[in-house]
Parts: sequence; C-alpha cells; structure tokens
Amino acid sequence: MSEPTTPWFISLTESVYALGAAAREFRAAYRTAQTASWHVDPARVLPVDGSVSVVDAMSFIRPHDEALRQLGEAYGRLDAQVHQLYENAALAYAYGTAGVLLAIACGGCPEYVHLGRKDGLYVPEGGALPNLQYALSSWTGAGRLAELQTALHERQLAVQGFDDLPPFDYLTQYEASMADDTAQFARGLADSAYAYGEMAERALHFLLLQAKSDRYSEDGER
Repeated sequence: MSEPTTPWFISLTESVYALGAAAREFRAAYRTAQTASWHVDPARVLPVDGSVSVVDAMSFIRPHDEALRQLGEAYGRLDAQVHQLYENAALAYAYGTAGVLLAIACGGCPEYVHLGRKDGLYVPEGGALPNLQYALSSWTGAGRLAELQTALHERQLAVQGFDDLPPFDYLTQYEASMADDTAQFARGLADSAYAYGEMAERALHFLLLQAKSDRYSEDGER
C-alpha cells in the first residue's frame, strides 16, 4: 500500500495499474487452461488401444480413454473457474477506471479505485459506463474508448439474454444453435472489459497530464 504522504495521482495510477495487472494474470491463466483442455480433447488425441480388467467392478476399462475423460473434466472445471475470475477482474478494471475518470472530470482527486468485495470477487458498480466523451474531447483516443464502451455493452446484453434463456433441452435445434452462438459471444465479455479498462487507463494518464498542465498555466498567470 502507498504511504499516506504519496500524492493522490500516484496512488491512483498505481491502483488502476494493479487492477490491470491482476486481470492480465487471470487472462494468462485462462489461456493456459484453454490450452490444457485442447491437449486432452478426445476428438483430437489418437486413441490408445488396450483395456484392463477391473476386478471389483467385474468390467473392463480403457486406461487412456479414462485418463482423457478425467483430465477433460478437471481442466473443464479449471477453465470455468479461471474464466470467472478473469471476467470479474476485467470488469473491475473497466468500471473502476471509468469511475475515477468521471471523478477527475468532475474536479475530484481520488486516491484509489473504490470497489466492493464479496466472496472473493469484486463487486463493481453495475449499469452503463459513464459517458466521458465531453471530458476527453481533446484526447485522440476518445473515439476508440467510446467504441470499446459500446462493444462492452453489447457483450453485457448478450450475457443477460443468455441467462434469461430456458434450458437447452427445451429449445428447438435452431434455437439451441442460436443460443450457443450467443453463449460464445457472451464469453468474450472478459476480453471486451479488459480492452476497455486498458484504454481507460490511457485516458487516465491523459487527464492527469492535462490537469497538471492546467495547474501550471494557472500558476504562470498569477
């Protein structure tokens, strides 16, 4: 933690950067889990012939197939768990950084990103991200930030739509196919949130430099 005497803008940039670093760690772990699952995919790995007799069960099993099944289940659980952590950290990065941008644009001097925390997960403020186009009107990246905000909002709507769907067993083949496409699109929420957070962090540096420049200009006029 930064010392109490640390200027607010330094502790703030450290706070935002740490959120981004956490999201990057989870993203790397998620990519690793995906790769691990791919390496044991039965549709890709050549089967190894050979069975063993299981005495107690009075049956036969294929050890290689059994190993792939067990690893696939384990990696599947890891994939889901790490993806949840990545998505949560990425959303905290996005909403947390957007929140301090808005605070600075309104004349505030926040020292840290403020986020809720429950059951090991961040609880960022819900709803739409703030409109920062006016505050960032002189920044060359404002248009790109707005595009990323729209993309993130579309992913969030897809997640909400997927959550509202009935179980796949009650869907027609066409509906199930569409639901699967929606699920794949919604799964990109973490990457979309991270991309927004990364761009918002750049916007933070711009606002801080702008505020510093304005302060120097005011001092020079006195």
